[in-house]
Amino acid sequence: MAGWSLTGRSNPKPVLKITDQRGRPPRLGDVSLSDLGVHAPHPTYVAREADTALAKLFADDAPLIVVHGKRLVGATRTLAEAARTHLPDHTLLAFHPDPRIPLTELVAAAKRYAKNGAVLWFDGAGTELLRQLGQVELPAGVRALVTAHAGLLGGARLPDPVPGAAVEVGPLTASELDALREAQSDVPADAKATRVGLLLVPLEPVKTALSGDSDERSIRFDRQALLHLLTDWQRMDPPVPLTAKILVTLYGDYRRELAHLDGRAAVSTPGRERAMEWALELGLLTEVFAKGGEFYYGSGLLSAVADGQRRPVSGPFWQYVARAFEPDARRTIGLTAFDRGDYPHARDLLDQLDDVPQHVTYVIAYRAHRGGSVAIARRWYEKAIAAGSVPALVDLGVLEAAEGRADEARKWFQAAVDTGDATEAPRAMRGFGVLEKEQGNPEQARQWFVDAVGGEDSVQAANAMVDLGVLAEERGEVDEARSWYEKASESHQPAAASVAGANLRVLTDEPSTDPAADPPATEDAAPADAEDAAPADAAEPEDAATPEPEDAATSEEPGSAR
Repeated sequence: MAGWSLTGRSNPKPVLKITDQRGRPPRLGDVSLSDLGVHAPHPTYVAREADTALAKLFADDAPLIVVHGKRLVGATRTLAEAARTHLPDHTLLAFHPDPRIPLTELVAAAKRYAKNGAVLWFDGAGTELLRQLGQVELPAGVRALVTAHAGLLGGARLPDPVPGAAVEVGPLTASELDALREAQSDVPADAKATRVGLLLVPLEPVKTALSGDSDERSIRFDRQALLHLLTDWQRMDPPVPLTAKILVTLYGDYRRELAHLDGRAAVSTPGRERAMEWALELGLLTEVFAKGGEFYYGSGLLSAVADGQRRPVSGPFWQYVARAFEPDARRTIGLTAFDRGDYPHARDLLDQLDDVPQHVTYVIAYRAHRGGSVAIARRWYEKAIAAGSVPALVDLGVLEAAEGRADEARKWFQAAVDTGDATEAPRAMRGFGVLEKEQGNPEQARQWFVDAVGGEDSVQAANAMVDLGVLAEERGEVDEARSWYEKASESHQPAAASVAGANLRVLTDEPSTDPAADPPATEDAAPADAEDAAPADAAEPEDAATPEPEDAATSEEPGSAR
């Protein structure tokens, strides 16, 4: 009765992607670069700086090696060359990516070949697999070789460092680029080192396929609907596979959107099937027949092109996630959206969920604040404060002060001061100073600025010196103002020193005493005048680091005087 279930469904099983003629896992030295995920063509390999580090790791029998870099920078080629050089006789186990299969099961499969050496090969690993790497112990004789996009490491979905050895493949150096030109005559003389991979891999066919420019209208929509859903699914990396059922549903949604059809309009099944046959022939779609049902995934080149064009993830994907995904899966997609800089979709998906990382709630609030969305910013600052964020206390005080709610602002500034935080308490003191000055309480303002000068944060101290100089000027105490400006100029804090220097020059030139004359410059820090970030803000979203709020001590720092 083993393996039989009342539902009639089988549990998913891993499916080998690379096999020999007998359907068994081959030797690593017997497979091609294409098998390992290296995009054609395959020019003569040019040694990379990462080779030295990889050679040492292989010599030291490192059980886990993660090679990461930006798209098409050569991470897969670099690891493939090193692996085939150092471990040619090891059995290669490369499985089709299926998020339903835990890493422990793949490790167990590899362990059967451990006696003579086994390699688990993961090209373009997703976040879920990278997370599991920290929870699995590899048995003796088994190694895991992984390539991943640099943007996945250290993001909100993967906050902890990847275990094992991580090696970054960066842009080509000048000497590497020269060597490539010598080996490949078609490399342009003016090619930039950061874009050589994009030049060597033929992306035009993929761009044409995504745009559908060469097809008649109905065929174009059929093919675009399929490719766009594959691209979005891959970029957002859901913790579930793209099954046949999901593909059919999403294809219909994408197809209707492209053709501007009503949400209930019928979509041609033959059109979808022909589009799938076409994508399979071009290698843009992979179909996997697995125990537990077939599933699909698209070529990594689709994501490379779409992100390079800053193509946003389409509406049908977000709508499907919102209505069909369980809370944990929605949380995962929300954090992915956050890592890509898509804050509106991140907050939509995370809004009603628990266990959202503190810094995520704070950054979402901060970006909404900068975009002028006061109500949204207030709600998310309160979420961040409930999670323990001290910066959120200060910024919510700034928000309330700008909204004319002085008592609320004082409450949040005082709460930040009471924390004693070395950076945020002085920032809150300056916020207090600005508020009291605007409320017509110059003496209280002066005391708060003095407290900020005596705080532990040198940036806030320098800015507060400028604030004190401005207050002194406004009282007509030129010598005191000059003294504070001179101290700020000598603080080695560029922003404050620049403003202080400008004000000193005005004092030296004996400015007019006309009340209508321009007031002295201050260190401005209000978090405004920026739109809420959208996915297109990042040139390469999948490689972008988690967007952080701008330094509170810069020219856009909350709590400074105007």
